[in-house]
Amino acid sequence: MAGYGMDVRIISHETGLYLRGIVGIDGWADFAIALKTYADCKPIISPETTPNAVYLMLMGYALEDLAKCIIAYKAYNATITDVTPFEEKLRTFRFTRKDNQVRALGTHNLDDLYLANNIGFEVSVSEIDHLKVISIYTQWKGRYPVPLDIQNMQSSSEPSFEDLSTTAKNIYDRAMAEVNRLRSLRQ
Repeated sequence: MAGYGMDVRIISHETGLYLRGIVGIDGWADFAIALKTYADCKPIISPETTPNAVYLMLMGYALEDLAKCIIAYKAYNATITDVTPFEEKLRTFRFTRKDNQVRALGTHNLDDLYLANNIGFEVSVSEIDHLKVISIYTQWKGRYPVPLDIQNMQSSSEPSFEDLSTTAKNIYDRAMAEVNRLRSLRQ
């Protein structure tokens, strides 16, 4: 595991193995890259079709992994030499948003994650609005044909697929740039 300028290997107390993904930047980022790659392979037919919902769900998962990767990486303290205490801390880890609201890292709300104080780049108000909609795709709309709750009925004011996918790609690119910047600090 890396922590701002140093390369530290985090070892599991239970297994004695190096754990790349739990607290490291690489496991999270690799999974996000795989999700985006798969999303990019999905056919896009029309804004009303399921493949678009699946695309936004997969991109939302990728964005969630990248945000959590950045937040967790920046929370890591280089004095930690065993993953067990940090893994336990991660389960209940809280972060502060730019408006000083505190959220759990376990949230699936992309707007909360990308409003984190330490996300590393700016996200516009319209992008935050789009992230709120993309979160709906990760939580149910990309997985189920109908909402499981009447409160989740589609709003006629939802942004277009093109707008949502453009926002997802733009934030993905900025988040990957931040991940790469953090990776460069290890050397």
